Amino acid sequence: MSKFVIIGPSSQILGLRIAQRMELKYINTFFKTFPDGEHYIRLNLEDESILKGQEVIIVQSTSPSARSDQNARLLELLMIIDAVKRIGVAKITVVVPYLAYARQDKVFMPGESEFAKAVLRILNSMEINEFYVVDIHAPAVLQELECKAVNIDSMKALADYIKSLGTEDIVVVSPDEGARERSKAFARHFGEDVPVEVFEKKRDVETGDITMSGSLDLKNKDVVISDDIIATGGTMSKAIRIAKKNGAKKVYAVATHALLLQNAKYRIIEAGADIIIGTDSIDNEAAKVSLAKTIVDYLE
Repeated sequence: MSKFVIIGPSSQILGLRIAQRMELKYINTFFKTFPDGEHYIRLNLEDESILKGQEVIIVQSTSPSARSDQNARLLELLMIIDAVKRIGVAKITVVVPYLAYARQDKVFMPGESEFAKAVLRILNSMEINEFYVVDIHAPAVLQELECKAVNIDSMKALADYIKSLGTEDIVVVSPDEGARERSKAFARHFGEDVPVEVFEKKRDVETGDITMSGSLDLKNKDVVISDDIIATGGTMSKAIRIAKKNGAKKVYAVATHALLLQNAKYRIIEAGADIIIGTDSIDNEAAKVSLAKTIVDYLE
């Protein structure tokens, strides 16, 4: 049985890196949007028989497209799965570095949807064989899948990159209580004695407004503020301001998934961050760290 990597529209660089590292044949995709808004995708191959009875690894992040439409990326993923199912492949492994809707895993107000679970049930209905995601916001939702489901940890790759920048006297800061355990695990990659500090954050569930507080001794420290996702940069920029106010020498804004929507880059740098560091789960200028080796290690 041969293996092929199917490179989705939103993971063109990462998908290619994975295929090259695994020394596998790869197939990219042609995609467009019809005038009525419907999406279209086609595997770029002349002969479907090369895939029949073979194993495919689909790499498609469901991060926002150029038009900030992650619904399009999710539909493209489903269409790719449908295409290889119709062709008759023997095994489907799906790699989704960033999973859309993963933060909608709980109900905070009456009438809401737990849509993260619904997305996984949809994938479940397509009878895939294995599912890999990177630093999903709430790992418990993977229980919705009946196939093998793996949450890949990107923290070592991120920490190795930060260490390569010559950081010293590091303090890892968690922007809120919910990220405490992740920050503690992240800090261990810098050394057993690297301290972890936690800021207090409150969010208004109706308006989304954030308040944050914290008083720490960060004088002459290199501060790493780590989160799983940077969307509009509201949480991160508030944490950076507090860190700078408390004497931080350098501040590294770090996230596995640096979406950087709206004016997030401006807000983060204006708040005092020296650099924004993300992975290529999102294909943008903050993707300083490639996940290719980490993902391949898990796949193999």
